Amino acid sequence: MIHDHHEGYISWADYQSNQAVIAHNANRVGAMVRGSVKCGGALLSGLLRCGHCGSKLSTQYPAPGVIRYQCAARVLNHEQSCCVTFGGLRVDRMVAEQVLRCLRPHAIGAAIEAIENVQGASDERVHQKALALEQARYEVDRAQRRYDVVDPAQRLVAAELERRWNEALKVQAQIEQDLAALKTERPTSVTAATKAELLALAEDLPCLWDHPGSSPQIKKRLLRTVLKDIIATSEDNAIRLVLHWQGGDHTELRFEKNRTGKHRYVMDTDTIELIRSLARIQPDSMIASILNRMGRHTPHGQTWTAVRVCATRNNHAIAVYREGERQTRGELNVSEVAAILSVTQTTVLRMIRLRRMPATQACVNAPWVSAVSRSDVPMFTYGDGCGGYALRINCCSIIDEGRARAAQTTRSWGSAPDRALAVRQLSGM
Repeated sequence: MIHDHHEGYISWADYQSNQAVIAHNANRVGAMVRGSVKCGGALLSGLLRCGHCGSKLSTQYPAPGVIRYQCAARVLNHEQSCCVTFGGLRVDRMVAEQVLRCLRPHAIGAAIEAIENVQGASDERVHQKALALEQARYEVDRAQRRYDVVDPAQRLVAAELERRWNEALKVQAQIEQDLAALKTERPTSVTAATKAELLALAEDLPCLWDHPGSSPQIKKRLLRTVLKDIIATSEDNAIRLVLHWQGGDHTELRFEKNRTGKHRYVMDTDTIELIRSLARIQPDSMIASILNRMGRHTPHGQTWTAVRVCATRNNHAIAVYREGERQTRGELNVSEVAAILSVTQTTVLRMIRLRRMPATQACVNAPWVSAVSRSDVPMFTYGDGCGGYALRINCCSIIDEGRARAAQTTRSWGSAPDRALAVRQLSGM
């Protein structure tokens, strides 16, 4: 074969790359090749090989959103123990981080090249459509030559050749319309906003990688472009991965195996302790409401309900709230304190914010609870924390102080409606 004897549709390097991809897409060969890129979410499918027996690791999907890699030797011989098996989500994330870390220095150059490709006239789609138009014109010319040389006496043959000529003309007209539409849609220049967006994506590759529009097929092709294969070996309580890059370098990764009962759906300790604290002052339905207002979700990403709170309590041996349990411990909420003092709940909340009444709150949006006894509510002591003195406070002084502050503030307002608005705002403090 004489290379570059005439101009080809693609370069010799592209031809060899395409042949390599076609060879690896031959799934019938089995473990000898990577296999074709499929629609599954496992990004390392076809790249992983067992470090013990050399077999290719098979990909399994035990449940929606769950990925598992397992040595394929046990599939052929069920009596043999599995060499290595591990979950795929964490491994996919670790390998992707390594690839993005290696591609980050070249990200700005790739973004600039993308801008130049958009600005230039060598649009791949236009080029492919132009080649298709050239082929269509050749088909039209050949159909015309065939029609011209036919014997007029052969009506059936002439009619068939005329029909083929018309079909070729229709195809040519359609391709010409598509080519004109592509040239019209192609921007002549890239705006400054587009340039800034491309450069921002180049600086934040993880955001681009996790974008919903980034399909698993694109990620798999990118990983296969930079990685030759990955060797997985089981070592005691850890899995060791050796990444073989296309350039010949190697990178070693290591992660601990998941212990029994440890998985990604385990609830965090903070949420468990928060439910434990709230269960002493609120029923399950109110606990679910508080957790939802805080924006917390279950390990499966669901909102909280009374049933789910109850299941969590049962799994962690947390007792259910009993009616009157708080009163038995001598704790009062805001409404009970307000009823004893004959004031509004807003006044009690203001006393708590001014640290003139001791109260605790399990978390944001949780009810305030005061351990002051009913007899000490109207007249109690509050220390300054310095071991000094105790101050006796009457709640009426809080009310008088709020009214005085509102009156002083409203004097600076001009019109009566403005003063009324200020009073309403201050009264809700």
